[in-house]
Amino acid sequence: MAAKKDSKSTKLVLKVVTGTDAEGKALTSQRSIANVNPAISDDDLLAIGSKLGALQAHDVATISRIDSASLVEEA
Repeated sequence: MAAKKDSKSTKLVLKVVTGTDAEGKALTSQRSIANVNPAISDDDLLAIGSKLGALQAHDVATISRIDSASLVEEA
């Protein structure tokens, strides 16, 4: 039987630098936006992430797209 993806969802994650620890390493925090349309292009999602990042009080370290789906067997 072949596997098929089902119930695909996408979220946008901004990782922001919130400070440094005692050793000088960057401390980060994540801002997640769920329920993003999975059909959105990577370019459009990056543009949206950049605009949202500009609204943050902290500097943005990374902008990520996380896609997830369930795998089911096809009959």
